[in-house]
Amino acid sequence: MSDSAQAREREWLHERGVPYLVDDMVKAILIDRPDDCDPMEYFLVFLENGGSGIPTDPASRGVELDYGGGGHGGGGGMMKAARGMKRSFTRQRKINWRYISRKLPAGRSTAEVRQRRELFRLFDPNGNGYLSLAEVDKGLRDIVQLDDVFDCKPAIIRAFNAAKNVHKGRSRLGPDFVTRSEFRLLCVYLRRYFELFVMFDRMDQNDDRRLGFGEFTDALPQLEKWGVHVYYPEAQFNQIDKNGGGMILFDEFADWAIQYSLDIEDDDDDPDDDFQNFGSNLSSMHIGTLLCASFWCARGQGGPPKRMKGHFTRGRTFDYNKLAEAMPSGRSRLEFARRDEMFRLFDPNGNGYLSLAEVDKGIRDILRLDDLFDAKPAIMRAFQASKNAHKGRSRLGADYVTRSEFRLLLEYLRRYFELFVMFDRVDEGDDRRINEQEFISAGHKLEAWGLTVADLPGEFKKVDKNGGGQILFQEFCDWALEKHLSESVPP
Repeated sequence: MSDSAQAREREWLHERGVPYLVDDMVKAILIDRPDDCDPMEYFLVFLENGGSGIPTDPASRGVELDYGGGGHGGGGGMMKAARGMKRSFTRQRKINWRYISRKLPAGRSTAEVRQRRELFRLFDPNGNGYLSLAEVDKGLRDIVQLDDVFDCKPAIIRAFNAAKNVHKGRSRLGPDFVTRSEFRLLCVYLRRYFELFVMFDRMDQNDDRRLGFGEFTDALPQLEKWGVHVYYPEAQFNQIDKNGGGMILFDEFADWAIQYSLDIEDDDDDPDDDFQNFGSNLSSMHIGTLLCASFWCARGQGGPPKRMKGHFTRGRTFDYNKLAEAMPSGRSRLEFARRDEMFRLFDPNGNGYLSLAEVDKGIRDILRLDDLFDAKPAIMRAFQASKNAHKGRSRLGADYVTRSEFRLLLEYLRRYFELFVMFDRVDEGDDRRINEQEFISAGHKLEAWGLTVADLPGEFKKVDKNGGGQILFQEFCDWALEKHLSESVPP
């Protein structure tokens, strides 16, 4: 190695604060470096191979070499080395989270503010007060030297888009660049999106930067360690897969992980308040607006099964216990967790309110209860009974089911479905109305459901409140609830 080359390498190390002792150790490592190999590329390969077995043939090193531009800054070699890393570089690898947090100071202490100010100055070589994506990318590589983060281009892009234009100003350049006032948020988001990328990469078994349904289900135990128990894997997968392509991309995973506040088990941080409020600060990212893709369309089945018509209860029995299990309305911790996940799945736009259409769609696509889905009068009655049960001040609350009313909705869906089944068994003419003759003929059924009526014609007139000569479903429900009729519970 020539004296000029040694001098360049020593200068490069000293500019980055490398002490003479470490400098001498590095020089000892580089003494066997081939003349045609960039020193930084050689040093990175040395570290990745544990200091042994470094091939001298560039073609066999497994790293694309770039001898031009490596020179004094060592940038070219480092970039090529980073690009040559395996895609699944996090698997079975310990990430030094404390080191990354120190390198990306996001706190509000005097020392961190001073460190962040100096870091912004170094990231901003032309001193215009704005950081482009390229400048942030270069700063991560050359200034803070976080190779792990630098290699996670999807995380960098997401963090940059999240931070830019958070503090809206009058500058013409502001919306497309990160300003000094937004730099602290950029550090927060870089740290957080890198963590999300590590999670995503650990789930991505075949290293194609996409998650298939099999990979998602295989990672359910891992997801539970990160803070979410998935009770409805198929429905959850299809909701994360916004475009319905059958694969989860990193952007889609990140949106979902943020909504559920996933936190990797081996990091050192507590949930960051700045990131918890990310969705409200950045409307352009649409955090929480997870568009529900239909399970049937995603599986190529051409849509849900067609509705059954007419007298669908004739000769059929229904498993009410299974129905109750599908709609957890209890107060145990497990049922609360299942209900919370179900509400998120029912609420595709994340606004905290469920419309009748969203409930109807959730019964079909999330719960896949085809019998209940076909009982439209029962769904409408349950929705009307539960909405606005907890009166609030929200403008939308009176016409929608809120999260606090969702448990009641599930109870009412179960109960009104049973009432609809009984109503349909009495309605022999399949016209969704019960005439007097049908009511009298159903006396034995009423006894089986817990009610003995001595005067059936007289009772019919009591049930027919509007005197129209027909019992409608709403009238039947009011009467059946008062008399405590039940098909599922023996009299």
